[in-house]
Amino acid sequence: MSLLHPRRPAAALLLGFLTLLSRSGEAAPGRVDFRQPSPPEFALRPLPGHVPFIFSIYGAPADLPALRQLTEVMRRESLGNGLDPGPTPTPSTKPVYDYLATLGWPVVCYPGCADMQIQGGGCVLGPDAASALGAMDRAGLFTAVQLGEWGYYLHNLSHNERWWHDVYGKEFESFRHLMKPPGLSGYDHRPTSRRECYDAVKAYFSSRSRDLLGRVISVTGHSHYEAYAGEWGARCIGLEVGENIAFTQSKLAFARGASRQWEVPWSVQVSPWFSGACTTSGPLRREAGGARGLEAGHSLSFYERMWLHAWFAGAALVTPENSIAIFFESQADPWKLTEHGRKGSEVFRFTQSHDRGVPFTPVAVVIDHLAGYNGYMDKPWGILEPTPGDRALRDLFDHQLFPGGDHIHSKPEPVNPEKAYLRPTPFGEMFDVQLTSASARILSRYPVLLLAGDIEFDDRFIAALEQALKSGTRLLLSAAHHAELRRRAPGLSRARGVELLEPWVNPATGRPAAISDERLRRLSRESLPVEVSGDPLEYAINHTPTGWVVELVNNEGVAKRPESPAVVDPAAVAHVTLRPRVPYSAAREWRSERDLPKGSTLPLEIGPGKSAFVELIVR
Repeated sequence: MSLLHPRRPAAALLLGFLTLLSRSGEAAPGRVDFRQPSPPEFALRPLPGHVPFIFSIYGAPADLPALRQLTEVMRRESLGNGLDPGPTPTPSTKPVYDYLATLGWPVVCYPGCADMQIQGGGCVLGPDAASALGAMDRAGLFTAVQLGEWGYYLHNLSHNERWWHDVYGKEFESFRHLMKPPGLSGYDHRPTSRRECYDAVKAYFSSRSRDLLGRVISVTGHSHYEAYAGEWGARCIGLEVGENIAFTQSKLAFARGASRQWEVPWSVQVSPWFSGACTTSGPLRREAGGARGLEAGHSLSFYERMWLHAWFAGAALVTPENSIAIFFESQADPWKLTEHGRKGSEVFRFTQSHDRGVPFTPVAVVIDHLAGYNGYMDKPWGILEPTPGDRALRDLFDHQLFPGGDHIHSKPEPVNPEKAYLRPTPFGEMFDVQLTSASARILSRYPVLLLAGDIEFDDRFIAALEQALKSGTRLLLSAAHHAELRRRAPGLSRARGVELLEPWVNPATGRPAAISDERLRRLSRESLPVEVSGDPLEYAINHTPTGWVVELVNNEGVAKRPESPAVVDPAAVAHVTLRPRVPYSAAREWRSERDLPKGSTLPLEIGPGKSAFVELIVR
């Protein structure tokens, strides 16, 4: 079905008005009771067997004495409580894992083969690898094998002969038959339906998971396949951000929603690569392939904002990629910390001393189970031609909820290309993404469901919507969605809580939108316990046992090019005002440890490239 809005008859306008009316004595659908605790289904999902938050070192040595030394430094300097990755599990590294089991830390490991993404290739982990991890399993500790960037591989590298030559070298001819045909984005033949794409991608992922001991952590960067990784059995739903990867904030919304739907943890790996430059220890310098050094790649300000935001957004694990080569001046005794290492320690200490609470996301953007949303490829499942519904979905994420985050299909700002990685959020980060396959129990926990894109109203989804509406959820849908729901379930289409959205063409795109900006503004006013106004900035709100915490991120004022030092504009201070909609007894800013004067408004200044966290204590 298309999302283009047909002309609405008077009867439909009347229906849209009537469904907004509250019945006498009943709470209005979608109303948020800020006094209620977060639903148990939204509780943070830690890595099984571990504390709620893990901050890991990337690149642990396989030599046991060196590893012991590193872990002692990590504990002494408060640099983290996990390894991602640890050594490849082999008989020779079994003593390393036996030791790691005594620490009680989780470990993610790489399979140790360049062809880890290739289906039918030589990367298969067997009993020896499982045996190496045995002590960790017996101790009840989390381990996983990374299946990294499998979405990008499938659509962009599975048919790239040059890449295959790099992987296999002289053995290329022995593996050539595994390459996918050119022009088909990783499929054996051109698929004609979303179901066909879904089945093919699922078969690929499941095959790789089996070959990697059935314990994969899925790490996707250039795709939005997080929900499918959760559905298909990943132990952890991982994201890679930074690097040259766009759509940071929408990917977090996909991952958090998938974590809640499939009850598995999610993680964020922050890459230091940036257009060929890479952050490493040492002075800024030119090497083959690009710039290196502490001032190469992304800015330290970006790393700090990203580490903190991933933590606050609910990630169970945050991995600063290449940190073994960034946090220390040299990877040997005395393991002297660099500026980045000191900042990593500061961030980890901060996360350990504050209860971040539960991300408050009262709105679920619900997309079809078979949508195959892929912002990087700009085509469903990387190959199908987008429909008007697909365009409306893409526009919702890239032009309304998280505007300016796509530097793949639009040119990045020349003076500050890093600016696109974290963006101001005009309506707050109050959204999860859920699929129509989500259970009624999960969908009912959201005060508001916003249908977006092409939706198949099957019996299971209709039953879930019915239960959600009975529980008090408000359902926002377009005229096209409403017409299809009326055809499939006439009674439900007239149910209390169903809101027919007014058609709106987004002037930024010239296309019909899933929802108007004005309705999104009203949603923010109706659904959030705190109003945030003033200069544009990124903000999110979490619910804690004692009240609320507002994260405020000023992404302005730090200009960074890949090969140059960051340039800070001290005048780029964000002036914002918080207006609590809940009674509170005290307010405190966590980063400065400053108590704020109590009042109906809380004016704040956020420095360039800085994050603030304002706690409102209500009980």
